[in-house]
Order: sequence, then structure tokens, then C-alpha cells
Amino acid sequence: MDAVTRLCGPSVSSACGRVWGLNSEGEINGAWRDLGVKGLWFMIGNLALCRFHSSHLALQIKAIEEGVFGDRYAAED
Repeated sequence: MDAVTRLCGPSVSSACGRVWGLNSEGEINGAWRDLGVKGLWFMIGNLALCRFHSSHLALQIKAIEEGVFGDRYAAED
């Protein structure tokens, strides 16, 4: 969360969900999804991971903009 604080300030950082660690389904918290602040998305990893998952992230953003995203299957911890 230090990176978010440095880039966006403490007020935005305090509104964000968890980053790192695993949720109840074994997925990394805050990776390749929104952080709980409108318009703030978080990607992690090397270039290969970023290239692979950026299309999934773009599809999530597009689905939200089109109003067809629905509920996320993973429970937010």
C-alpha cells in the first residue's frame, strides 16, 4: 500500500482494499482488479504477466462501463 500512498496520497490509500496476501479463494488481494476506489486499478508482476493479464483487466473495465459486469465471483476479504 506504500506505492498507492506515494502516488495517490493517504486519503485515497485509506479507501483502498487490501493489496497482497490471499483471499478466502486463494487469489491475491488487489491484483488485476479495482482497489475499491472508482477508477483505480492495480496490476502486479513482470512484463509477461502484465501483457497477459492486461486484456482481462481491460475486459473488466469495459464490462463495468457497459453495465454488464455483474457480481465478482471471488469474495472480497
